[in-house]
Amino acid sequence: MKPVIAAALLMGSSGIALAQDVTLDVVGSLSTSSLYPTYEVPFWTETLPAASDGRIAVSLQAFDRIGLGGAAVYEMVEQGVYDVGTTIIDYVAGDEPRVEGLDIPAIADPALTHQIANAYRPYLEKVFAEAYDSVLLGVAPFTAQVVFCKAEINGLDDLAGLRIRGSGRMTMDFIEAVGGTGVSIAFNEVPVALDRGVIDCGITGTLSGFFGGWSEVSTHFYPLPIGGWDPVGIAINSDTWNSLDKEIQTLLREQVASLEDRIWENAVADNQIGINCNTGGECPVGKALNLTLVEITPEDQRRAVELTRGTVLPRWHDRCPGVCAETFTETVGPLLEAALNQ
Repeated sequence: MKPVIAAALLMGSSGIALAQDVTLDVVGSLSTSSLYPTYEVPFWTETLPAASDGRIAVSLQAFDRIGLGGAAVYEMVEQGVYDVGTTIIDYVAGDEPRVEGLDIPAIADPALTHQIANAYRPYLEKVFAEAYDSVLLGVAPFTAQVVFCKAEINGLDDLAGLRIRGSGRMTMDFIEAVGGTGVSIAFNEVPVALDRGVIDCGITGTLSGFFGGWSEVSTHFYPLPIGGWDPVGIAINSDTWNSLDKEIQTLLREQVASLEDRIWENAVADNQIGINCNTGGECPVGKALNLTLVEITPEDQRRAVELTRGTVLPRWHDRCPGVCAETFTETVGPLLEAALNQ
């Protein structure tokens, strides 16, 4: 819904200023993820209203709680059904391959992932304006997108021949490159699919899998971030944005930037909590489970990088030629090459 705006003239020492009260209808990311309850809910319901001295009110719902698919969130924002939407950017990669350059498989270092996001973001903002008639306010990571299996695995080679749930085209390309079969299944349907043997493994965040029940039907946990770090994008409808006064726009940008910083800064710690909770370590968010922790060997890490460089990125460049590939090469390319050549 469009913002409900009540304007009033306030007399101050500098003259007349326009005060604006705003109600934003926000759809948040997956309710069973770690990101939504830990960061999104307190931000939209407490932090932002307080920072605005009550001038910004928010109606917040997670997309899965209202029967909305993750890939439809930005479309709903574009149509003005919601003012603001947050979802995993990879969810829309099938229709909009330009977004894929944000998140690269097998990058274990969240600091590098953050650098990649910052380098690619100016181009991504143009993509959101063109494709979804929206302003991209923020980009932040989930925990690393790792492998949960109800099959015995001891390393990367053992994924060959397995049916593996993934999301995002690059992740699916990586699964195929390693010899597995990529399967597209909704997040909440994965526990049943694993339990019934429809799939052998699934890829999601370390904490998302724990909160979402994946761990309860898995036996092995492989923390190589095959699915990258699955950044989410926070986007606001362009008409909504343009209806806000400059003061409110500035406040929104500042507060969302602060939220981003907090999530990025906590990425390593949050990821380790996820590993601990799945493999019998100290788990401050629930009762730890005892999945078998599969070690990431140097050989596996090197092979993962080779698959990304030799198969995954060339395939994406074929899907996204011209300005898309050129922009990636110019902005992200140097960062990626420096890391891959270490």
